[in-house]
Amino acid sequence: MKRVLELLAESLDAHDVKDLFGLIGDANLYMVDAWVRRGNGRYTACAHEASAVLAALGYAQVTGRTGVATITHGPALTNAMTAIAEGVKGGVAMVLLCGDTAAHAREHLQKIDQRELVKAAGAGFVDMRTPDTASADLARAFRQAALERRPVVFNMRADLQWQQTDAAPVVFSVPTVRTAVVDSEDLDEALGMIASAKRPFILAGRGAIVPGAKEAIVRLARRLEAPLATSLKAAGLFTGEAFNLGVLGTVGREVVIDAVTKSDCVVAFGASLNFMTTDNGALLLGKRVVQVLADPAESDRRPDRGVLLISDLAAMAERMIETLDLAEIPPSGNADEAMAEALRHEAVKYASPIPFATTAPGTIDYVPALRRIEKTLPADRILVSDVGRFTFGAWRNLSVSDPHYFVYSSNFASIGLGLGEAIGAARAEPEALTVLLSGDGGFMMGGLTEMATVAREGLNIAILIFNDGSYGAEHIQFTSKNMSPALSMISPPDFVKVAKAMGFRACRVTSPDELDTAINLLAEGQGPCLVDLHLDPYLVRQD
Repeated sequence: MKRVLELLAESLDAHDVKDLFGLIGDANLYMVDAWVRRGNGRYTACAHEASAVLAALGYAQVTGRTGVATITHGPALTNAMTAIAEGVKGGVAMVLLCGDTAAHAREHLQKIDQRELVKAAGAGFVDMRTPDTASADLARAFRQAALERRPVVFNMRADLQWQQTDAAPVVFSVPTVRTAVVDSEDLDEALGMIASAKRPFILAGRGAIVPGAKEAIVRLARRLEAPLATSLKAAGLFTGEAFNLGVLGTVGREVVIDAVTKSDCVVAFGASLNFMTTDNGALLLGKRVVQVLADPAESDRRPDRGVLLISDLAAMAERMIETLDLAEIPPSGNADEAMAEALRHEAVKYASPIPFATTAPGTIDYVPALRRIEKTLPADRILVSDVGRFTFGAWRNLSVSDPHYFVYSSNFASIGLGLGEAIGAARAEPEALTVLLSGDGGFMMGGLTEMATVAREGLNIAILIFNDGSYGAEHIQFTSKNMSPALSMISPPDFVKVAKAMGFRACRVTSPDELDTAINLLAEGQGPCLVDLHLDPYLVRQD
């Protein structure tokens, strides 16, 4: 016989959990202690419950595995709601082991209806029913998270954790979901569109980051002689391919925008074609669209136009190649020498230094700075992006070599989630440099608290703060209406002093002359560091 809390610890080991992120309280601390004492994994204690959930989300994005976090009950769960919603919006598989108030504790101050909270955020909810079913219930949570690609809260009552059971750990296998290519009128229409296209264009989204999909999509592109591009979340997927145009959408560079504008048919694999990827639909105007998705669940982010095919992505790409071959359809020639030359010209352009624009005293034009930082950072860096008006310029000028190395924390459009996810990313790949991109407002909201976690754990994280002294979106809205932006100005603290006090290497950049110090700091390598880039709130470029 054993206590349920010990069974849960054994069950985490059975699920091969190597990293657990959390914050303990009276409804989960003994379970966490039991798991840590087993010695088979690493527990990272965060300073805030939201950060524990975010760390699990960052870990999941980098590894492709289900992230795992744990918190206690009541206010711990309400503290984590934005992070849970972020995971739901982003379609990230994560299991949150959440304590719950003992059934008999009717007047407990932290008692709340946790199921209703979780449902409101759109996450899954699995109750630990009895001592004997505890491990099987946890296994259902893991399976549900993997199949539905969203956070699932495993709700464990404190009193049940102390009861005895002789149950053994349970693990459910996660079935491989492969949707067959089914003959239909929609498929015939899509194949006809592709076969008749003169300037086809192939796009891949985050859904294409599955085994076999990339290779099949590349074969299709070569068969069609069509260029390749990705959504922002799939950045780096086609690194090394001759006609890889990069990221399509509102942050797309000139060559990809020109190519999609001239195209007559867009074939999208695993991409939702949301408003950012399509520039509010403008990039799809006048084009035939074939969208291939593996997930049949409806989504508000899907466009209404075009043909939607639900299928295994690799199988569908191979079916398209087979049809083209059988019909002896010649390649389009769209990926030609003129496009190759445009790509070479663009590569030189973005690798070349550009002059610093004149900004207010004590500030720097950050786009030329990023061009230099791009060359300084190691090729296998992980980029974790918070959200702010700096992001368009940062996304255009900083690259990743693999889509798992781009961690997106803006699915719910909340600032301040970046450092939590960076902690998980750094745990996932401790040898790689994890680079956090954050605005000053976002960093005050969600970064300052977790600097202590980064320093204590010695994580290999470099923080770039784009510090314009304001909430940028609100500053833009005020100034666009010729109103005073005073309410958007936030006068942040001295981040460099704070960072150094916490054990970071840190510097500020207030002019081009100070950029060398930051470059040297970033080049030093291991250990946490922070670079505070001071920007002019009236001149934050997007190029």
